Amino acid sequence: MTIPPVRWALVGYGSGGRVFHAPMLAGADGVELVAVVTGDPGRRAEVADRLPSARAVSDLTELPDLGVAAVTITTPPATHTDLAHRALDLGLDVVVDKPFALTEAAARRLVDHARDAGRMLTVYQNRRWDTDFLTVRRLIADGRLGRVHRFVSRIDRLRPVRPGWATAVSTGGGTLLDLGPHLIDQALQLFGPVARLHAQLRAIRPGSGAEDEVELHLEHAGGVFSTIAAGMASAAEGPRLQVNGDRGGYLVDGFDVQEAQLKSGASPRTLGDAWGVEPPSGFGRLTTADGTVVVPSERGRWDWFYPAAAAAVRGEGPVPVDPNDAVATARIIDQARISAAEHRVVEV
Repeated sequence: MTIPPVRWALVGYGSGGRVFHAPMLAGADGVELVAVVTGDPGRRAEVADRLPSARAVSDLTELPDLGVAAVTITTPPATHTDLAHRALDLGLDVVVDKPFALTEAAARRLVDHARDAGRMLTVYQNRRWDTDFLTVRRLIADGRLGRVHRFVSRIDRLRPVRPGWATAVSTGGGTLLDLGPHLIDQALQLFGPVARLHAQLRAIRPGSGAEDEVELHLEHAGGVFSTIAAGMASAAEGPRLQVNGDRGGYLVDGFDVQEAQLKSGASPRTLGDAWGVEPPSGFGRLTTADGTVVVPSERGRWDWFYPAAAAAVRGEGPVPVDPNDAVATARIIDQARISAAEHRVVEV
């Protein structure tokens, strides 16, 4: 017996919806992308052109009549929780893009609502399936680094200030909410809860009303020290990941290949087995007492997220990302703002 796919809707069709989510949904096993919600007439026309099998609608309330079971919220950050609450009230299962919520309190309310409603709720932490992150997990699991004591994760970019929601903290703008959720989540996944932290948040670019340079120093309860850094005013890129243990260290430059593949117009469906495969130029290096060797990267698997989410909707497996993990990340972000404002180390 063939199991029918989960009928899915995409809420929002900006760059996140168009570039990062639509291709992943369209090619996911067990998923049928049947609708896109956008209030922009131009974007509704674009949906009709790019996604002829999906219907463009202007409001969430139209989705139940289309037989939609689950939605992905990929709108400006300040709207995420309101739209997610509305979707839950309509009886829909929900994926929320990062940031899950602007504050820890808002994140907890959303998790509680989904629990009380008996609906599936998860967050799109696709960076858990980056090539470099999966490679680090393998090296740690295989014991090749020994006991890890230091982790550095950074993304350096040089981007102009663009008018809109991204330039104000009140509307969910700023680098801490943009890149922070991914980098913090990766650190928590690798090394567990944080006991205390210190943060520096700065607005460097003229006209940037929100922080565009971020550095967090996290002391994990297990003893690892993590440095999280991200910036939109940094032209010279540092290493993407650096991990040091008492037996070896790993360093990798550049960015996971999957983002570039999506931006080029490719998708898991069009690339097949070439999806997520890092070229040798993107491999990292492992250094031990015996010298330095190049380490082939694990294959990136962003394409695993939506099939897992669909299985969770059908009650056949766990959610791909526990929403309580997003609450933990939101707490780190809240505490980072306190640390930066008061110039002190704060307990988490």
